[in-house]
Amino acid sequence: MAAHAGGATEGGQLGGLLRVLAAAAAMGTLGPVAAIAYGEGVGPATFSALRAGIGAAILGALILSRRQPSVSLARVAPRQRAMLGLAVAVNGLMNLVLFFAFGAMAVGLVMAIFYCYPVLVAAMSAVLGRERLTPLRVFALAIACAGLALVLGSQLGPEAHATAAGVALAAVAATCHAVYLVAIRGGFDDVPAAQATSLVLAGGLGISGTAALVIGGPGVAGPWLAAPVAWAAIVCAATFGALPKVWVIGGVRLIGSTRAAVAMTVEPLVAVVVAAVALGQRLTLLELAGGAAILVAVVLVQLPPRAVPERVVVEAA
Repeated sequence: MAAHAGGATEGGQLGGLLRVLAAAAAMGTLGPVAAIAYGEGVGPATFSALRAGIGAAILGALILSRRQPSVSLARVAPRQRAMLGLAVAVNGLMNLVLFFAFGAMAVGLVMAIFYCYPVLVAAMSAVLGRERLTPLRVFALAIACAGLALVLGSQLGPEAHATAAGVALAAVAATCHAVYLVAIRGGFDDVPAAQATSLVLAGGLGISGTAALVIGGPGVAGPWLAAPVAWAAIVCAATFGALPKVWVIGGVRLIGSTRAAVAMTVEPLVAVVVAAVALGQRLTLLELAGGAAILVAVVLVQLPPRAVPERVVVEAA
């Protein structure tokens, strides 16, 4: 059974943090890569389905070749199977809902709402009694939110008007991702991370693939099928966007849901940096300040909570 944050060694917690940061950095490249695929005519739902499907196939091949461990789900406790099913469902729903949110409102506004999920993760974990919501963590969450506002603020132009549908969809996506991160910790520890991720990605393929067929119909198969650039973007997204989910599951099991959620806020920072480099742009002072705030929050939330000293009771002689 995987170690929980409360009992992991310092080395284990550092390893967990590095896994989450690496995963967030890799997934931060998804935006620019997706833009390339969209430019070749690939629809968002189709792109999401193919990304998940290829990622699931790669992990499945590694598991079948015994390069990654696996267990028989029939031997896993019913509660763990239920939590794994919940993770599969909410992750697939999150990707689908985000697709609709991007069509209903400016991307910057959608992401500003979506990246509030660390607050939801902290609240859920505290309510469930899994993690303490200490003043330091509240402070770190506030700094992370402020940093995100600065990083994403440059994407919000005068035309970025909020819509009721867009706000609702972005909020649902944030809630789904929060539930996913909370479910990972202690939810299905007996299922190896690679195997669990392959099932999560397979669920994403089913949900996004169904949406692509319903929305696009026969038009899903377009000229992009013969475009090497489109396939290069899809394979890149499957490798650098889908497979790091293995690191997320492994990292959450080591450092806990709240710490992992705050660490994952580096994802939009990486996306902004990658986009700036690709377009030959310079980061603004506000974006740099926001990035610094996010990094400070990541460090603060990793600090262990202060131990409460035991009261010494002196009995009268």
